[in-house]
Amino acid sequence: MELLIRTVVVSAALLISAAAMAADLSCRVTDPELQGSYSGPCVNGLAHGQGVASGVARYNGDFVAGRKQGAGVKTWPNGDRYEGEFADDRRHGRGSYAWGAQSAWPGERYNGEYVVDRRHGQGTYSWPGGRQISGRWNNDQPDRLLSTEFQLLARAYAERMVAVSIPGTAICRQVAVGIAQQDIIRGVVQSREGDRLRIRIEGAGRFGVELDGQKIAVGMALMARPDDWYPCR
Repeated sequence: MELLIRTVVVSAALLISAAAMAADLSCRVTDPELQGSYSGPCVNGLAHGQGVASGVARYNGDFVAGRKQGAGVKTWPNGDRYEGEFADDRRHGRGSYAWGAQSAWPGERYNGEYVVDRRHGQGTYSWPGGRQISGRWNNDQPDRLLSTEFQLLARAYAERMVAVSIPGTAICRQVAVGIAQQDIIRGVVQSREGDRLRIRIEGAGRFGVELDGQKIAVGMALMARPDDWYPCR
C-alpha cells in the first residue's frame, strides 16, 4: 500500500512538472527580437511579471500580457544596451541607451527621457572621453536651442577625429597616475583600421603607465580608439 501511494505521488509530481514545462514552452512574448526562449511567470499563455526572454536580443525585466512594461534591460549582439522604462514594448519614460563596440557609434550614450522609442524631453548625450551636452529633445532630435551647440560640438569632435587619424601624425594622450598626477604618452599614427588607430609609441611617459592592461613601452604598437588622443603640441 505504501509503495502504491509513493508511486501515485511520484506520477502526479511528474505530470505537474510536465504541465509546467509545457506552460513555459507556450508562454509568449510579443517583441519579435525576443522569440527564442522565455523564463518567468506566465498568465494566459503570455509573459507576465519579472522574466528573461531572448532571441536576436535579450531582455531581463518586467512583462505585462507578453509586452515589455515597466523597468528592464535590453541588449543586442553589437553591444548596444538600453536600461530603463518600457511601455507597450517601447522605450518610454526615463532610460539610458549605450552604443556598443560593434555599432556605428561605439561608446556614445544618451541618458534621458523617451516617448514611444524616441528621445523626447530632457536628456544628455555623451561621447567617450567625457564630452557631453544636455538639453531638450523633440521626436529624436535636439531642439533648436540645443541643435546649434550640439552641431558645433559634433563638428569639432569630427574634425579632431580626422586630425588624429592621419598616418604620420604625432599624437599624445594624458593618463591619470594616482589621484593627483598626470602622465603623457606620445605616439605616431601608423594607420586607421575601422574605428581604431594603430599607434607606434614614441614616448612611454615618466611613470611606466598601463593602458587596457598593457605596459606601455617605446617602440610597441597598440590599437586604440582615437577619442582620448590629441595632436601633440
